[in-house]
Amino acid sequence: MLMLGASDRWELGNSIRSAAAFGWERLWVDDRAGVWFGSDRVTKSEGRAAARRGRNPIRVIPATLERLGGFAEVCIITTRHTGVPLHRTNLASGQRQLIVIPDEGAVDLDAEDWERLGPEVRLVHLDLPCEEFTYHYRLIATIVLAEIARQVGRRARGVTRPPRSAPLYDSALRVLEEERGEMVYPEDLDTY
Repeated sequence: MLMLGASDRWELGNSIRSAAAFGWERLWVDDRAGVWFGSDRVTKSEGRAAARRGRNPIRVIPATLERLGGFAEVCIITTRHTGVPLHRTNLASGQRQLIVIPDEGAVDLDAEDWERLGPEVRLVHLDLPCEEFTYHYRLIATIVLAEIARQVGRRARGVTRPPRSAPLYDSALRVLEEERGEMVYPEDLDTY
């Protein structure tokens, strides 16, 4: 996941906290506005305070579009009604897929060179009630993260659950029983 061009430290911090809450271990941040990596001490501490409210650790990696690349598929999330709707897009393709959440108030989607990230670039839009309303970055990011979590947790059609093996503690008890040796009763012993 790439969070691109967030212009508000609170919005970015809350988005990072949401990613950690949904179980992400790492994400890239293209910090063009300097609200996370390239900022003064006060701005940096306020952004990190917004992210720190979460309990899960997450690695935030500085990135630019020039440094990233090599993904088979790139999905750019937008609030404009262009491209495929979010709920109809496969967002669970693993490491071969990059999901980009740009701050549309600060990033011009048409001016970006998306092809350098990967050969297949798709615009994915959120079905939001009102197009001219400006939504908070953290809300867009959280909706996308929730949809990814829903798709990752869903089993593919036609795939059945593997049969359950015996509980681990049963096999551990058998091993312990074998290590303790055998049970010997006095009446079974021969007398000499």
